[in-house]
Amino acid sequence: MKLIITRPVVLTGDGGVRSFVPGLTVEVDAATAEQILAQQAGISAEPAAEAPSTPRRRKSADAET
Repeated sequence: MKLIITRPVVLTGDGGVRSFVPGLTVEVDAATAEQILAQQAGISAEPAAEAPSTPRRRKSADAET
């Protein structure tokens, strides 16, 4: 999974210590992605599968009044 790091994060796992800094886009395994997302230190860089394929349309100003 690709994540965009939003806050500094240091993870310790079986492979050792991994340090990520804000602004990086990293591709990590599912377990590491879960840790980063649980710490609220990153967001998904890939579009969600359930995202609509066409952009939503705004209502016109006339329809709001």
